[in-house]
Parts: sequence; structure tokens; C-alpha cells
Amino acid sequence: MDREEQIIQLLQETRGVLAYQGSCSVLDYPKSPELESFLQNCNWQAAAPAPAAEKEKPRVQSPQDTHVPVPEKPVSKKKSEQKDLLEIATEVAGCTGCSLSEQRSCAVPGVGSGEQIRLLLIGHWLPASQNSTAVFGEAEDLMLKRMLAAINLPMDQVFITNVIKCSVGSDIQPQAEHIDACSSYLKRQITAIAPELICTMGMVATKILLRPSQPLSRLRGRFYPYQCTGGVEIPLLPTYHPGYLLQNPEMKKATWLDLQALEKRLLDG
Repeated sequence: MDREEQIIQLLQETRGVLAYQGSCSVLDYPKSPELESFLQNCNWQAAAPAPAAEKEKPRVQSPQDTHVPVPEKPVSKKKSEQKDLLEIATEVAGCTGCSLSEQRSCAVPGVGSGEQIRLLLIGHWLPASQNSTAVFGEAEDLMLKRMLAAINLPMDQVFITNVIKCSVGSDIQPQAEHIDACSSYLKRQITAIAPELICTMGMVATKILLRPSQPLSRLRGRFYPYQCTGGVEIPLLPTYHPGYLLQNPEMKKATWLDLQALEKRLLDG
């Protein structure tokens, strides 16, 4: 990779990081002598456009592109949480831990903002055939938004992510090594966010966190303790993925019962 390509890639990754910081309500930065010196020494001439035949670099999903609204006013968050989530998003953007990184159209570290994230929703992966601004998929995200509105849970109290942080082509079936390559990112996100509740949507996410031997139809409807770093236990409720519900609408009633259980648990505090 020549110097020009390195600069272009660095700018693309920086844009993704800034977008992620915006979702965490980091809207300004302290001025330091090092930053001022860097800005004074930068050459601000516009970079030449990349050749037309060059393959477009994968981009990091911007939280502003999704259906999840970002608060207009700054809100306070723990600096350690911001730092940890930002580091994870940066690592995801440049991850080459498995073969999926060579084919992804975008990296999807997860989206969410707000002073207090109460619920963490985990799916499997974003299909590459979908709009790259989605998390679960365009229709899936819209259904998810309606599901959360039905239990009166504001979107700024929710963080949404996937087990696999790369978009996945329809001709690719992720294997165990792909899931293992991403599982550490997910576990670190759980520790950083420390939500009140976790909801795994679909069997892939449920298997990663619970390692169950039963099918999802027998697991759903109950809370299970998930132990994260430091020995902290977080209640976890498995349910169906929105994509599954779109194909099997008869399972919406069971999922509605799960949503009501989430609502009651959050209300009880």
C-alpha cells in the first residue's frame, strides 16, 4: 500500500471513529499543544481522488445513518465507558482477524447513545445485501424500533450490536472461526456498557453467551444469569430475531410475551 492509499484509509477510519464518538455525545475535544502543533504542520491540500478502478474501502457504519436517533444535546457519560467503546469500534474498523474482513462491505461495531444504556440487544450479523447503514437489516431494524416503542423504551437507552461485526454476503455461511474472531469484541462491549439487561435475538447470539443445549423455542421466555468480567451477573433473556419474525409471523405472539417480560424487569429496576 503506497502513502496515498494509507492516508485515504486513515481518513476513512478517522471519519468512522468521529461518527462513533458523536453517538456517545463527544461533541468537542480539548486543545493541547500537541494537537495545535499537528494542525499547524498539516498539509491541507486536497488529496487526489482514488483511481476509478480501485475497490472501495470498507467503511465503518455511522450511528447517524441508522434508525437510532442521536440526542441533540450533550449528555454526560462515564469517560471510561466512552473510551472502551471507542477503542472497540476502532479495532473493529481495522480488524483482519478472519476471512470475512476481506469481503465485508462495512464494519458494524454497534450503535446506541444516551446517558444510560439499560438494554443491550444482540443479533447475529448484517447481510451485505442490505443497506450498509442498518444493524440487523432495513426491515428488521424497522420492526425492532416498533417492538421497543411498544414497551415504551426510548432508543437512547438501547445499544444494538451483532455477534459478527462484518457485513456478511448472502453466499457466505459464517463458521465457528468467524464467530470466535468476533466474540471478544462482544464480551468487551458488554463489560464496557454494563447494561441492566441483555436480550439475545436468535440462536447464534444465545449460543455465544449461554452455551445452551436446548433449542431457542425452549430457552425463550426466561431470564438467565450472564456473568461478565469481574463476576458481575446481568440478566439475559433469549428471544427470536426480527428477521425470523418476518418469515414466521406466527411467532410474534411469543416474542411479545418476551418483550413484556423485559418491560416488567426494567420497571421493577
